[in-house]
Amino acid sequence: MAMVHVLKDLGEQMGLKGTELRDFITEQQDLEREERNRLREEQKKQPEQNKVQQEKLDKFRLAQMEREKEKEQREREEQDKQSEREREMDQHEKEQREPKKEEHKSTVNLRYNG
Repeated sequence: MAMVHVLKDLGEQMGLKGTELRDFITEQQDLEREERNRLREEQKKQPEQNKVQQEKLDKFRLAQMEREKEKEQREREEQDKQSEREREMDQHEKEQREPKKEEHKSTVNLRYNG
C-alpha cells in the first residue's frame, strides 16, 4: 500500500493541487484496496482450485495404474499361454522320442488230444 505522502508527492510532481490532488490520492487508494481484495479472493479460491487439481491428478494416476495392471495381467496371461504351448510341445516331442510299446498278444495253442 502506497503511503499517503508518497501518493501526495507523486500527485504534486504531476502538477496536481487541492481537490485534484485529494481526488488523485483517494482514487489511488481505492485502486490499491480493490487490488488487495482481488488478491484476497484469489487466495480464498486457491485451496479449492488446488483440491480440484489434486483430484484430477489422482484420477489420472489411478487410471494409469489400472492400465498398468491390465497390461501386466495380459502379459501374464500371454506368458501362461506360451508356457502351456511349450509344455505341450515338450510332451509331444517326448512322445515322439519314446518307442511305442507294442502290445504283446500271447497266443495260446491248445491241442486237443482226444
